[in-house]
Amino acid sequence: NAELKRETFVIDEKTGATAEVNGKKYYTLLEAWQNATANSTIKLLADVDLTGLQGMYVPATTLTLDLNEKTLYIPFQALAFAGEGFTIKNGTIKGASRCVNTRTAVELVLEDVTLIADTYNSFGNPQPLTIGGAENGTKVTMTNVNISAAAGYGIITFVKTELTATNSTIGGYNALY
Repeated sequence: NAELKRETFVIDEKTGATAEVNGKKYYTLLEAWQNATANSTIKLLADVDLTGLQGMYVPATTLTLDLNEKTLYIPFQALAFAGEGFTIKNGTIKGASRCVNTRTAVELVLEDVTLIADTYNSFGNPQPLTIGGAENGTKVTMTNVNISAAAGYGIITFVKTELTATNSTIGGYNALY
């Protein structure tokens, strides 16, 4: 492990990078995020631990986060999405209490993903998927997704949401709230 820009990360030994955007390699996920443009794919090349960051706000655009069978650990509230559409696929996001949080009406696609949030802390009950903001109309499509919140809510929504789940498991004190 090493520390750079307050992000703890493990560099992929073959490439010397942690993430890539459309094939260009970056040493940290934060750098990859900052260099992503509309319709980019950010691909993890190693497990990433965001301990030390206060939060990570995803730009208002359309992006794909390919976890590439890796694990992304989020010690703060969540990856916050506000934009058009986002796809998260192929891996695991572990959150201290939250994993993914929408801030506006977005189209969120989750494919072959595990979201785990199982720690009650100052943020409140664990909520792996939080659908919030002030706008109705979020659409969530889940395929082969496992959501786990041992002491909290699997999915919590504060706005009108269209949810489609195929071959997915949602667990928690309350699976849907």
